[in-house]
Amino acid sequence: MADIYCGKGTNVSYDAYMTLINEVFGFTTPEQQFEGLLPKLYKPHLAPQDSSYVVTEDGEIVAAVGAFDHAVTVCGQYIPCRGIGNVAVASKARGKGYMKDCMNAALADMVADGIALSTLGGRRQRYQYFSYEKAGTAYYFSVNADNFRHVCGSVDAPFDTLRAVTEGDTQTLADIKALCESGDFYPVRDADAFLDIARTWHAELYAAYHGGAFKGYCIIEGGSTISEVKAVSDGDFLPLLQTVFAGLGGKALTVRLPLFADNYVRTLAPIAEGGHMGYSMCYTVLNYTLVTQAFMKLKATYASLCDGELCVLIHGFAGDERLRINVSGGVPTVTTLSEDSLVDVEWSHTQAMEQMFAPISPNRADLPIAARDWFPLPLYMYHADGV
Repeated sequence: MADIYCGKGTNVSYDAYMTLINEVFGFTTPEQQFEGLLPKLYKPHLAPQDSSYVVTEDGEIVAAVGAFDHAVTVCGQYIPCRGIGNVAVASKARGKGYMKDCMNAALADMVADGIALSTLGGRRQRYQYFSYEKAGTAYYFSVNADNFRHVCGSVDAPFDTLRAVTEGDTQTLADIKALCESGDFYPVRDADAFLDIARTWHAELYAAYHGGAFKGYCIIEGGSTISEVKAVSDGDFLPLLQTVFAGLGGKALTVRLPLFADNYVRTLAPIAEGGHMGYSMCYTVLNYTLVTQAFMKLKATYASLCDGELCVLIHGFAGDERLRINVSGGVPTVTTLSEDSLVDVEWSHTQAMEQMFAPISPNRADLPIAARDWFPLPLYMYHADGV
């Protein structure tokens, strides 16, 4: 009978860990493999195995689930996050429940460690078993040469410089990081790792200048999708997109924006060739009080909220939470109710994720009018911060 261990991967070597996850995902070239795909997590000195949950049989690693810490700040509220990735089980060890064991261990530690929000990418039903739901809203706008020509009068670049950022661009990286952190929502990114974070999924980080002045940055995936963009001023936003369009050879762009990028959305919606809304990624909320309060405040920065109150009992994955959500004079507050307090609605974890955070929720029509106005909250995570 094999000696089986399930727990943190501190007893596993980096090489064995990387060999397993690359083999399971069929990554055979440096371009495909995890170290190149997500350098922010898988470089040898980062010891990704230590942040992972593994199963070993007689000392050989046969399963792994990565669980990596990061954070976002929303209206001044720090929200601790932990992303799930590289869910892998060796072919010879499948059917033994090892993926389930690792996922359950990872989620149990998230709850114990006070993690408020977790994300992952993957099949919906596969990860519903572990509390994750498709949620968060993203806008997707497509813009082409005709859009710029008719609206801006030209397809030429308004800014004189657009360049891909490299390791030696220390001042540019400092400018980008400062701009990234200037809003009501921003990811907490270590300065030394910022470029590696931006290069997640083989993306490229670009900076724009005009007359020597920094004008903004964007992260581009697949050569044509802008997954993150920020301009120094709102007036610089469209010229920044036009400069990127010209700099990439006049290729049509897709621009992905969160709900709270309201000024950018208002700029693009009337001129884009096309647009749609969709799910951001898979999330699980482990602290509804904290997350709801933060994102209610964020929504109030760009939308007028209806006054009203909703008391809700949520049977969350991390435990029951009774919340009083109140908006008075357009100002939202979220407080915790006592266990014997009456509530207006009672939701399972899945129902709460849908009604409060999903872009598509037919059941929201059954809520009081004020709550229909509040939801969905602008839950979001940039692709660069995904795992």
